[in-house]
Amino acid sequence: MSTLNLGELLYRLGEKSERLFSALLSIIRSIITPKAIQRVPNFPLSTRLVMKKGYTIHEVISLHLQLSFLAYLGVNAVAIFLPNSFFTVLVLGLIYLLYLRWIFGSYGHYLVDPKQYVFFYGGVSTLAFLSFLGFVFLRERKAELRYYYIYVSIITIIILLFRWYFKHAFGRDYTYGVVEEVKKDLLRVFVHDDIGANVKPGYYWVPAVPDAEPGRIVKLLVEERFMRSSVPVRVLEVYLDQSSQTDTEPKAEAE
Repeated sequence: MSTLNLGELLYRLGEKSERLFSALLSIIRSIITPKAIQRVPNFPLSTRLVMKKGYTIHEVISLHLQLSFLAYLGVNAVAIFLPNSFFTVLVLGLIYLLYLRWIFGSYGHYLVDPKQYVFFYGGVSTLAFLSFLGFVFLRERKAELRYYYIYVSIITIIILLFRWYFKHAFGRDYTYGVVEEVKKDLLRVFVHDDIGANVKPGYYWVPAVPDAEPGRIVKLLVEERFMRSSVPVRVLEVYLDQSSQTDTEPKAEAE
């Protein structure tokens, strides 16, 4: 009887181990080669903050990307002073970059224009990863102070070049919005988070134009502000045919 119980126990243990191994393998596969998930993402903090304002899934993912990047910077700011910091920073960076890959692979299709978000966050995250590794390398070799100044200067130049290239490749002086309300000579327009136009999500008031009725998509001129996000200032075009959307216009699945 005890032999049978032991055999049954070993069988169940082996079965559970096999299931656990399969689950771990599935998780690893989904991280390395993520597939689009049709289920709406639910990142607790990002979802709570965004949905309170009545924004969309696009804004949930955008905010989550921002919070994830800030968290990565914060953790690394502590990790660089820990023992075995080079290995710690290396592992943290690889985990974060894989997580970033998983987010874009799984939920990138919910973004209004995923290309610009992939390029921006992929770029700044890689630069941050290499910057932390370089700092630890100098610290472990007890480099003189002047080398830190040189290193910071080089990193600053690279960041400025990246910013210039991003604006050159994706920067725009316009964005798109959806007319929510017409009030006398003003339009209340909802604009998605638009990293290319440097516009924060929200509702903006702009001068009214003919044919701009509630529900219609409009192209908006944005005005740059020094060290602040840009703001829509006037309507450039009203899209009477809603089927003629571009990649940077609001999509139905992101509403």
